Amino acid sequence: IAANDDYDPEPEIKLESITANEALADGDIQDAEFAADDRQFSLAAEREGSNLAGRTYTVTYSATDASGNKTTASATTTVPHDQGK
Repeated sequence: IAANDDYDPEPEIKLESITANEALADGDIQDAEFAADDRQFSLAAEREGSNLAGRTYTVTYSATDASGNKTTASATTTVPHDQGK
């Protein structure tokens, strides 16, 4: 995560959300601290058997500068369908 501002050398970074393209069960997201600068958490590495595309997680962070200007950005990670025969 990288954020910069011409007037604020340390914008506030916060984990806003983690979503998935499949229903999330208890324990699928572990050790995530939302509304904090949390960059380490665990995501379940499994997907529904009928989902050939795999499970996709979307992780969203925000950056807010000292003037209150806020922006968000998201990244995705995918748990692929197994390659077994």
